[in-house]
Amino acid sequence: MFDRFFALFGGDTYQARAIRGSAAVVTRMVGENVIRLGGNLILTRILFPEAFGLMALVTVVLVATSNFSDVGINPAILQHERGHDPVFLNTAWTIQIGRGVILCLAILFLAEPVATFYEAPQLADLLMVAAVVPLIQGFNSTKLATARREIQLERLVALEIGSQIVGTIAMIVLSLWLQSVWGLMLGTLVGPVFVAVLSHLVMKGESNRLAFEREACSRIFGFGKYVFFATIAGFFVHHGDRTILGKYVSLDDLAIYNIGFFLASVPALLATTISWNVIYPLYARRPPADSEANRRKINLARRFLTLGMLLLMTFLALIGDWLIRVLYDVRYEAAGPILILVALGGMASAIIQTYDTMPLANGHSGRFAFFTTVRAAVLIACLLLTVPAYGLWGAALAPAVTAILIYPLLIWAIAPYKGWDPLHDILFATLAAVLAATVVWVHADTLRAAFPGQASL
Repeated sequence: MFDRFFALFGGDTYQARAIRGSAAVVTRMVGENVIRLGGNLILTRILFPEAFGLMALVTVVLVATSNFSDVGINPAILQHERGHDPVFLNTAWTIQIGRGVILCLAILFLAEPVATFYEAPQLADLLMVAAVVPLIQGFNSTKLATARREIQLERLVALEIGSQIVGTIAMIVLSLWLQSVWGLMLGTLVGPVFVAVLSHLVMKGESNRLAFEREACSRIFGFGKYVFFATIAGFFVHHGDRTILGKYVSLDDLAIYNIGFFLASVPALLATTISWNVIYPLYARRPPADSEANRRKINLARRFLTLGMLLLMTFLALIGDWLIRVLYDVRYEAAGPILILVALGGMASAIIQTYDTMPLANGHSGRFAFFTTVRAAVLIACLLLTVPAYGLWGAALAPAVTAILIYPLLIWAIAPYKGWDPLHDILFATLAAVLAATVVWVHADTLRAAFPGQASL
């Protein structure tokens, strides 16, 4: 029995690495979100809601510029057969540094126009400081990507949790001192510095140095040309709600939405992290199309993951309003109904969560980019139709409508890889409908009161 246990958890097989990797990812997600929640509770008592609305817009701009310039360096290292070659890795690192410099300059250039668009003058100064973040991240060691490639995540997780702790402490101390949004902004710089330095010092692998090989560059950009479009689309999939809300609602309302969204999205973030760090490498190393055994094991993993997400979303939706009232002061109570709606809106997406990386893992970044782009276009269309009319209510539920509309396209996108599991989708769609109806029944009065005239419950 013990021999089997140690073989399963302590061996060097991909199965053992996947199990340890999943445990590490769960540890990271729990640790980071506990730290983030604790820091958030302290910071909301130090600062005013508008500060968090401003920082939500800063985050949107940082993520947007990062996604709009992603040339697929990390996916290329994970997927390419030369992903362990020092020359390939050093070329990737050199490209990554150059990209960081370009991003820094781009944010400096965009600071004033973005602040004008959102009618928030202070945002310009904040973005000029935030421009340093991608410059710092450009110097991260490729050992981080190598750890993901080999599903050896223990040190990586420790580094990321350490970064979260250091960054949160810095934000709290600086906010107490400065009593303004600048405490959040300057504290945000600490975590990236921590990761950039320690990624070279504590992660396993060969040290990076500046290098350039034409073939490696060609391979990275050849693979990444479609990843570039996919990450642009991915930005709108994951951040389109806040991008559009920032134009239509006040900074205070945006901050309230952000709090509800943060708590409700924990299951989806956990699933995304597991998908990219564990299931994606498994798709690449053990494709479902290669054997029935591969398909059976991945389907089983996907079912456990989906079940966990749906149950956790339901739990958060049921306790959401109470949780917000317990954790936050009266200024943030409106985040409770938002938490409920975002959790419900995420259920449909949870069912298809782990399918979309299948084409990318098989080296077909074009198919992945096409699907992600269409998904983003559908979501943005839903948001533009619902947010002006229904505000926060429309933003919270648009992802559910999008997941249903793009499902046929998803089946087409993954068809060549024999990874579709229709039984999984039918069973969990039924379960999601039952769970969502239960939550709506329990919280009908709360939702009517929070969204009068919009919740026909």
